[in-house]
Amino acid sequence: MTTTASFADAVPLEADALHRLLQAWFRAEGSDDPAAIRARFDEGFTMVTPAGKMLTYEQFSAGLPAMRGSRPTLIMEISDVVVRYLDGATALVTYCERQIQDSGTTDRLSTALLIARADRPTPVWRHLQETWITP
Repeated sequence: MTTTASFADAVPLEADALHRLLQAWFRAEGSDDPAAIRARFDEGFTMVTPAGKMLTYEQFSAGLPAMRGSRPTLIMEISDVVVRYLDGATALVTYCERQIQDSGTTDRLSTALLIARADRPTPVWRHLQETWITP
């Protein structure tokens, strides 16, 4: 990411773009090389799952091969993307994520910290926290 304007434009699109890539991975569509997914994350990435478990980049990355094709009917929908904070290299974003599959539908509210890195063409995920939305 080289300019503030391009970072600002890319941030709101990244939540959906990453989830399209993850959906394809879970469905075993497209490339079976996890490098494209790993490239979207900073090596310092952390995630708090909806159940409250903390994952590191290493744990997430190591789990990718087993996740490929594990949810062949999964549909992921991203909505209500709001950039809550933005400066030249950092963005805090919230969005709603719906996952639909044969076993049912789940909804979550997510907050993500994305950063600009000169060595990556898209905003990179540094932190993600997902919270279940219960009806």
